[in-house]
Amino acid sequence: MSLETEIAALVAVNNKLVDYYSGKKAAIDAAVSAAVAAAPSIVRVYWVDQQLGDDANGLGTEASPFKTLQRAVDATPDGGRVQAWLSKDYVLDKHINLTGRRLIVAGAAGSGRKLICNEFMPEGDTQLRVGSFWLSNDSTVQLVNVTVSLPASSAGELSAYYALVFASGSSAPILMQLRMYNCAFELRGTYRGKLFGPGSVLFVLSMIGTAVPSALNGLLIPGIAAGTLSKDVGHVITNLSSL
Repeated sequence: MSLETEIAALVAVNNKLVDYYSGKKAAIDAAVSAAVAAAPSIVRVYWVDQQLGDDANGLGTEASPFKTLQRAVDATPDGGRVQAWLSKDYVLDKHINLTGRRLIVAGAAGSGRKLICNEFMPEGDTQLRVGSFWLSNDSTVQLVNVTVSLPASSAGELSAYYALVFASGSSAPILMQLRMYNCAFELRGTYRGKLFGPGSVLFVLSMIGTAVPSALNGLLIPGIAAGTLSKDVGHVITNLSSL
């Protein structure tokens, strides 16, 4: 057999291998694309209208909103991210249990939307809490273009969980995170709770375009006195110079 014949045979075998690989690759790519297309999205966007929304029959759209933030959270896969747009001001008078979801609560820019936190007494408890977000697993909270309205705290002893965000139990995240973007605070009296409640040993607090009233100094993170320099606190990551 001549050298030319051997080379031609090798080229033919190589071409067959290339064709086989190309066919398999195309089949694998098609299977992966089909699997990705069939998988449910873990990123959801919903509208919430506490007055006109419907948790039972609403679709979560702007024209057919949900009634509560909890419904928007529950309609999102575990481990997913949900952006909840507020059609109107929202009264938060209970816990929103995030159960592993990452929640963004947003108002349209310039809408003046408020998140109004009110006190409540949990069933079976004897101490007041404030409307809040209950973090677990990988939960995080972001607030965008909203005014957080905090109540005048009642007299007497308050729950340790009287805070805007908190966690508890074995599912509490290792790192508790709160990000506020273009937000504001409204204090309706003397607020005696915290921004962060208990449940974690590490905290991340980001305030962008958001001023913290001096009345909240020392009420941001448990166990940190007003005026403490952030650089001196090892378990807190924040862009604030002091707490």
